[in-house]
Amino acid sequence: TFYDSPERPRELSAGTDEAGLTSVLVDYCWNEDLKMCQLKIINPAKPLEGLRTQVVEKGDKIRFLFDASPELKAPLPARETLYSFEGDAPLEVAFNSDGTYTVPDEKGRHNFGYLAEYDGDIKGQAYYGFAVIVK
Repeated sequence: TFYDSPERPRELSAGTDEAGLTSVLVDYCWNEDLKMCQLKIINPAKPLEGLRTQVVEKGDKIRFLFDASPELKAPLPARETLYSFEGDAPLEVAFNSDGTYTVPDEKGRHNFGYLAEYDGDIKGQAYYGFAVIVK
């Protein structure tokens, strides 16, 4: 069955009009009982260590796309939630009506977590992390 396979979630691409952002798959869970998948929403600073962090302008919009290759068995998410962090405390932030996120005005590094949830024929969760530096 799918649940016994090593299938990983689809790659998440994030980027502004000017540049792509590096995102990492922090953790994931596939389980027929979605309640068994309760991934921890952690600050992704550690998984992002050593990776290039993109510099962006305040007000830039970040777009999110999943690899839609038809040969992949992993589903596309039914729900997506975006988190920013004050230290290690997650704060859910809203997407714009067009599915983008507007970069905050505050200068410096901002880490984000992106939770994708699957509740169709295949159930599970995937948690990604990315960061930007606002100049």
